[in-house]
Amino acid sequence: MSITFSKKDLLKGVEIVETVVSTHATLPILSNFLFETDNKRIKLSATDLEIGVICYIDAKTVSPGNIAIPAKKFGSIIRELTEKNDIELKIEEKSGHIDINSGRSKFSLIGAAKEDFPALPEFNESKAIDFSANTFKEMVKKVSHAVSTDETRYQLTGLYIIIEAGKLKIVATDGRRLSCITRNCDNNEISAKAIVSIKAISELLRIININEGEEKLKISITENQIGFKIKDVVMVSRLIEGQYPNYEQVIPKKNPVKAKINTDQLLSATKQMALLTEEKSGSVIFHFAKNKLRMNVTTQGIGSGEVDMDVEYSHANLEVSFNPEYLIDILRNANEPEITLEMNGPIDAVLIKPVKDESYINVVMPMRVA
Repeated sequence: MSITFSKKDLLKGVEIVETVVSTHATLPILSNFLFETDNKRIKLSATDLEIGVICYIDAKTVSPGNIAIPAKKFGSIIRELTEKNDIELKIEEKSGHIDINSGRSKFSLIGAAKEDFPALPEFNESKAIDFSANTFKEMVKKVSHAVSTDETRYQLTGLYIIIEAGKLKIVATDGRRLSCITRNCDNNEISAKAIVSIKAISELLRIININEGEEKLKISITENQIGFKIKDVVMVSRLIEGQYPNYEQVIPKKNPVKAKINTDQLLSATKQMALLTEEKSGSVIFHFAKNKLRMNVTTQGIGSGEVDMDVEYSHANLEVSFNPEYLIDILRNANEPEITLEMNGPIDAVLIKPVKDESYINVVMPMRVA
């Protein structure tokens, strides 16, 4: 088998698949990616048995064949070759020899048989919806801060993706806060739900970034896996098993006390107060009065601070304590000039959302301060 590539095309394909390759695989074959000819294109595949990625790239000349190639060594070699010369691969399937020639550079690696490589599941086109890749990135960015890192609550360590009634919704919660965002999609007929690992989502975002400028993303959810397709790349991932908690019951339905606040000003003030709080356990007290908000913090052994702000607030005086990091995560992703805090009392769940984006909501539990 003999194939010729430009460095740009070959390197892009390798970079897409190689991060899925396991560096500490219990199965040696998983340290390879599968290299196959597919008509006049090349198909590259990699998996760690949880996530699988398939990428198609163009080649200048193709003769048929296949082999599993050591991913990290191959990628390192390709990166160091010069841009001005094409790269020729000569592969002997029986012996497993892979010769890499480019200008005056020559390398040889030992590959493995295709038969040793695990089969990857197909992308299910019949259950796929079309969605905007950039919109998906935006949604993930706005909610992923609320994903739990507690492995004992395994279902909460992923994003809950729901497709129904022509909408795509993504939910994240760690039990103390919740973020939920909804956007329209193009298909009213498909309904599906899935808990997807943050590892898989991070890999997808990396692929989207590599394919910058490609707007169309296909999403397909089946019984035990989710698939994403963007241009010539397919990624499939196993789902997190189990039942996601009933997140809707923790979203306040009646929070009559409302405050409208400038997002940037509140973010700046909260960051200032966070400088004087203890990590994780620190709290900032919000004192609401008529059209005024006073934020203050006192931490033993560190010091104290106070910020006053003008806000739209016309209810009785109210005092609520927050973990400042929770608010910072929300405010820096709001992308709207004003934010609304909807409250009921000092220890009741607070609903936070941009004034002009009702489909992006956050719920934060106040901290109890002795």
